[in-house]
Amino acid sequence: MNAAIRPISLTTPFPVGAVNAFLLREDPVTLVDVGPKLPDAWEGLADGLRRAGCEWRDIEYVVVTHPHVDHHGLLPRVLEASGATALVHPDAERRVLTPRLAAESDAMYFEPFLTASGVPEEIRALIAEHQRLLQEYVDGVDEVKTVEIGARLELGGREWRVLDTPGHSSGHLSLFDEEEGDLIAGDHLLPHISSNALLEAPRHPGGERARSLIVYMEALKMVAALPVKTVYPGHGEVFTGAAELVERRLRGYERRCSQLLGWLGERPHTVFELVRRMFPRLSRGNWFLAVSEIVGHLDVLQAQGQVRIEERRGLWYYRVGPGWEVRSAAQSG
Repeated sequence: MNAAIRPISLTTPFPVGAVNAFLLREDPVTLVDVGPKLPDAWEGLADGLRRAGCEWRDIEYVVVTHPHVDHHGLLPRVLEASGATALVHPDAERRVLTPRLAAESDAMYFEPFLTASGVPEEIRALIAEHQRLLQEYVDGVDEVKTVEIGARLELGGREWRVLDTPGHSSGHLSLFDEEEGDLIAGDHLLPHISSNALLEAPRHPGGERARSLIVYMEALKMVAALPVKTVYPGHGEVFTGAAELVERRLRGYERRCSQLLGWLGERPHTVFELVRRMFPRLSRGNWFLAVSEIVGHLDVLQAQGQVRIEERRGLWYYRVGPGWEVRSAAQSG
């Protein structure tokens, strides 16, 4: 681990556990991610800076890897304390500036989407309530600066290339130091769990939603092809072996696709029926994650021509497409 990159572990109220902020200690001093809007997270961040011999006024830039509340919830308070400039992915700008408006727009899109996916009313209500509760851990800011994908930024005394790493979030960036082989990865690549390729509403009304798992898999392959030596993740310990981890993740997606194809070979299913089969014991806050997981794999299979959708009485049913009997998910690459 490079001593110039100092991890600061911050409390979150979420099952994923603590979130990592990273302090790049050389000039221009830079903080990557800031944690949720939570008193314990603020105290943890302030304590981490003190231990590093850094004051708030020393920070010139704050990079947000992606617009999820556990990574940017404290941004307004950090910017006020430091006077720093916030740097974000272009596709994250709206969600960082006005997170509650973005959440309201998402809710309007997902109500009919979840209904057509067969999600019962009581589960849709739980999902909506969970999404509303998330907004307690974030506030918007007045101004951010978007960064150009592929740009090279001088941060923390080093040159970092801005990588577009969508999937977990459409506005997700990672920072790569090609000379040292260091990757500050946000939630793009985690050591202990597979990042969920979350469903997102279209960026523009009437537009197409992103196929999150498809773009996530492509971004994983892009990172695996880079000379990455050390990964600094948004959650969990700093680790090595990025390419090997990506290979394991991709094999896991192939296995899950094969499992879904087997079930669809028995009979057509709605998304929710597949959720119940894949995840028979879900806690209250995990329904949307599970729906995202299933839809993502179905998107992959649909793109491969292995499944198709039929609408019956307002519900979407997925069924196997022509040729599945001789074309497995692993073979269809």
